[in-house]
Amino acid sequence: MIPTIDVGKDFYHRLANRDNKQGDGKYTAVEFRKKYLADLNNEGAWKTNDLFIEFDFSNVKRIGPSFANEAFGYFTQYARPEVILQRIKFKHISEVQLMIIKEELEVGYYNRK
Repeated sequence: MIPTIDVGKDFYHRLANRDNKQGDGKYTAVEFRKKYLADLNNEGAWKTNDLFIEFDFSNVKRIGPSFANEAFGYFTQYARPEVILQRIKFKHISEVQLMIIKEELEVGYYNRK
C-alpha cells in the first residue's frame, strides 16, 4: 500500500525553509526529504516506475521555491522531472503549489549550484 502523508498535519503547514540556515530554520526541506523520501536517495530507487508516496496538500498553506527545490528538485540527480512526478504524487494541491514544484523540478537541484 502506498502511504499518503497529510503534509500540513504530519509535518507543517508552511513549507518555506530550504535548510536550517533559512528563515527560522525549522520544518526544513532537508528534514522533510530525510523523513519521507530517504529511500529515494539512491540511483537504484529510480529504476522502476512504481508509485512511492502520495502527499496530501489539503492542509498546506504555502510552499516556497527553495523548499520545493531542496525537497523534490534534489532528486533530479537521479531522474527526470516526469519520472519524479510518477513516483511522488500530490493530491489536494493547488495549481500554484504544483506549478512551483514543477518549476523547481525543471531547473533541477544541481543546476542551481
